Amino acid sequence: MNYIMTLMLIGVLAITMMAIPIIGNSSVQNAVAQSQSATNQSDSKPPSKNNTNPQVGQVFIFNEKSKAANDPEKCAALASEVSGKAIPDYNLCDIVVYRQAPAITRDDGLVMNNFSGIGHYIEMVPASLNDTKMFMGNSSSGSSGDNTENLKAGFGEFALLDSEVIPVREVMQKYNWTETSLHHHLLGETPKILFLHWSVNGDANELIKQAKEMIMQTSTYDNLTDDSKTPSSAGP
Repeated sequence: MNYIMTLMLIGVLAITMMAIPIIGNSSVQNAVAQSQSATNQSDSKPPSKNNTNPQVGQVFIFNEKSKAANDPEKCAALASEVSGKAIPDYNLCDIVVYRQAPAITRDDGLVMNNFSGIGHYIEMVPASLNDTKMFMGNSSSGSSGDNTENLKAGFGEFALLDSEVIPVREVMQKYNWTETSLHHHLLGETPKILFLHWSVNGDANELIKQAKEMIMQTSTYDNLTDDSKTPSSAGP
């Protein structure tokens, strides 16, 4: 009996000695994997303020059916014509122009200019569903925007003071833009802001020039020197 017990004890010890290297190797592999994962995660963190090397920011798409912008560079070029912010999204080029002046304040003192909605929106998409050359036309079509190969449908609105409505309307009429509505978005702001909505078809390059001519009838780009806390990054 003692002999059998001795053999069993030796067998258990032998199995234990064989398992130790396997467990050790597995632990090392897990540690290495965790270390690599941590390294990858740290690489994806935003750069510190002291890091002067520019990095490309992450783009988060929340709709799995979303498609990449067709021509973001051209959309940005259009936005630069009106000192605006380009928001390209597949066939859409959305341009926001912030109002710098005057300061639009709510009754509690909140400066509304810091909202993109207190500004001008210019949106363009191909007028034809078969148009795959997004914003690829040139400005040779003339102010009438009759270049059918680069025909864009434009929609949007201008945020205007009372005194700016008529001058902007006159330029819109000159280029045959269609006014679709004029109304308020807010209550209790000072000065009062009216939102003039419109639609138009034409060449993207010509439409953005026309839009700038309309915006130039306003005080949008005026730089303020007092402590108004209105945006300054959107101006020329």
